[in-house]
Amino acid sequence: MLAANRLVKSAWIAVDVTKERTERVLVVEAYIAVSPLEKNFDAHRYDKVVEDVRRVLAEHPEIDRASILSMHRDAGCTALFRSQPAHATA
Repeated sequence: MLAANRLVKSAWIAVDVTKERTERVLVVEAYIAVSPLEKNFDAHRYDKVVEDVRRVLAEHPEIDRASILSMHRDAGCTALFRSQPAHATA
């Protein structure tokens, strides 16, 4: 993921398990700020990371969602959720 421009520090698959569901989550740790509330947020660079994450999700339907984390300790998390299939909402 984005090895050429080095916006992503690391990425891995985590599993979120509850009584009701199990989800595979692509966790992406970025070198950049991921929220407008963070110091030095750059929307253009963040959009590049989001674009790459969406590409990975499209190529790997077995991954349920992704979370993009800033490597800064005080940062929050931005989650990209796939829309629910029609049969799952019934």
